[in-house]
Amino acid sequence: MALTSPGQKSRMVEDLQICSENSMPRLKQRLVTTAKNELSSGINTQDVLHVGIVGAGLAGLRCAEILIQEGITVTLLEARDRLGGRVCQSKLLGHLVDMGPNWIHGTDNNPIVELAESSGSKLVSPNESTYVYDSTGMLMNDRRASNVSTAFWDILADAFRYSNDNCHTIAPSLSLKDYFLERLSKGSLEKEAQSSVLEFAETWGAFIGDSFERQSLKWFWLEECLDGENLFVSKTHQSIIRRTADIATKNADIHLSTIVQSIESRCGLDGLRAVKLKTANRSFDFDEVVVTVPLGCLKMGTVRFIPELPQHILHAIKDTSYSRLEKVFLAFPAPFWETSSKDVPQNERATPNAEHKFPMFTQFLRSSYAPEGQDSWTVEMVALSSTAIFGDLARPVLMFCLWDASAAHVTSAITSLDPHDDEYYRVVEKLLRPFYTRLPNYQDGNPDCIPTEALATNWQNDEYAGKGSYTNFQTHASGKQSSDDPAIDDHFRSLRHGLPERSIWFAGEHTAPFIALGTSTGAYWSGEAAATRIIEAYMLGSSPQLGSGCA
Repeated sequence: MALTSPGQKSRMVEDLQICSENSMPRLKQRLVTTAKNELSSGINTQDVLHVGIVGAGLAGLRCAEILIQEGITVTLLEARDRLGGRVCQSKLLGHLVDMGPNWIHGTDNNPIVELAESSGSKLVSPNESTYVYDSTGMLMNDRRASNVSTAFWDILADAFRYSNDNCHTIAPSLSLKDYFLERLSKGSLEKEAQSSVLEFAETWGAFIGDSFERQSLKWFWLEECLDGENLFVSKTHQSIIRRTADIATKNADIHLSTIVQSIESRCGLDGLRAVKLKTANRSFDFDEVVVTVPLGCLKMGTVRFIPELPQHILHAIKDTSYSRLEKVFLAFPAPFWETSSKDVPQNERATPNAEHKFPMFTQFLRSSYAPEGQDSWTVEMVALSSTAIFGDLARPVLMFCLWDASAAHVTSAITSLDPHDDEYYRVVEKLLRPFYTRLPNYQDGNPDCIPTEALATNWQNDEYAGKGSYTNFQTHASGKQSSDDPAIDDHFRSLRHGLPERSIWFAGEHTAPFIALGTSTGAYWSGEAAATRIIEAYMLGSSPQLGSGCA
């Protein structure tokens, strides 16, 4: 989605160009020259450098891959008993489903696309049609749904441009909802149509993992993604993680189920800096440390930094925000919603006609028909069942995306339950019943219409994920624009820069180029960037403060 007028450069493009100044191809060329100089002078910095990486998600694995390729010794410390971090899978109907990211946002020059294609991960593009159920549970006709959707996307595009052009003057308390309310009040739509557009706008929560009334208008421009399609990774991210981890698993010293409690920057007797990491039962010493734990973990203070992090980093961690998107999967004996409705008896709640192909996306707007406590939910459903879209990977599975109150409700209901127990299934199925029973061809008592398995994420209660999902950009309490307002873009730059003077670097989707913040692509790029900067500092001597003396 373009933020700017023709010929105008967006903030995203400017930032990406800055981040690309030290790209790997350019670094490779400089390393060749440096290697020749080292051979002639007898210098070899590779032999002495030992880098510790905290966290073995996409950022940590990519960072390790780059460092190892340049001959640097790497130790990976991961709190979980597996690699991948928030990129993980669970089994449903005997097949894997992604519990973390499902999508690749933007295909232009996206390294995750290349990884997916080279590792055999099938990528699919969703069909354009969408089912929309209104607040009474009735399916909107195609014309009405198209008009509502078009009005939403038009206003959203205008909000992007407005945010990009006026960021410095927009009050931090203004939300995307505020912008919609103002635009709709000044438009020509009838009141009923305005209400429908506003209700449809709440589906933006599936993208940001939060209510759209908490989406900052001031920082909305940060939501722009890479150009190109948004693709669904239908064969899961498993092979992508394996491909990224290949070099690390063969060459790095990997410690799983290892929780880092503290990171201490030290100055040795020889005047050189070092970093000591402590776990519950041992310590590690490194020349440099890359911290790739999620933003939520930094917010929780999971790792203690000695000395304490400087104020500009603490403010950056405090002021940036973290989403809470959750997903629920329901598996059925057969995809009843995909079947032609001829000769199929209809439940009075179900959609009466399914003569055309069922879309990948279905939006359930504020569900006033749902039980108390669920009647304010807006839910996005993704059908993984179409053979036209998924081919032989199609499954009779529905994936429900939840955020805000709905996500909190589901996670609180299942936290104390064992996913393998019958009670877990009963709780999850009951919460989603108001929605799947609205689908075409649903029939009470028909075995094909009764879920056989249920599976839900629980990121909000996952300490290693920082009790959340990924970075987003929320409003702040201050009512008017002032010089004291948090500069979120500068905060991300601070996290991206890290503390090289203390031999501490940060990586993760929260330190990515603006255009990839909060994405798996951003995590991958951030790990690459941290590794590149360390290599430059030690092997190219581009930063004289590194590796030679204490502050």
